[in-house]
Amino acid sequence: MSNIQFQDVAINLATAQAFSVATSAVAMGNSISLLMENAVSHEKNSQTLQDASVAQCCVLMVAAGAAKAASG
Repeated sequence: MSNIQFQDVAINLATAQAFSVATSAVAMGNSISLLMENAVSHEKNSQTLQDASVAQCCVLMVAAGAAKAASG
């Protein structure tokens, strides 16, 4: 380990910044992709819940109308 040249250390220091920036960019890209995937999944689940709510309201309206028609 004692035969490390100054030039080798300088090359390592020169590439360290580029490597750290590239690593940060990859981590940021992964975070954004997970965020977008979760947003799409949440929107899908929200739409499913909304559809079920509307369907239940329609069932209740039809049932109330049928009960009123049967009674009178």
